[in-house]
Amino acid sequence: MFEINLFNSAQIFDQIFAFVCVYLLTSLSAKVRFYGFVVGTIGFVPGIYLLIETELWWLLAAMPLWVFINYKGLVNNWREFKGEETTA
Repeated sequence: MFEINLFNSAQIFDQIFAFVCVYLLTSLSAKVRFYGFVVGTIGFVPGIYLLIETELWWLLAAMPLWVFINYKGLVNNWREFKGEETTA
């Protein structure tokens, strides 16, 4: 039977944030995609809790790579929104 606890709540919030993030990141508008990056960053918090709780903490070793990719996407999206030329 389904019970409400911290772990199940984190799973639910993680999936909700992931769905909203993907939905916003598929937009053609740079401003809406920026909000997708923000929601994705906020949604990473319950994901980290789930990794630690399920003893998959070693996956956090990929965190610096994720941060770099997310930062690069934010910068390029901001430049596109402002009308500047982006560099790949």
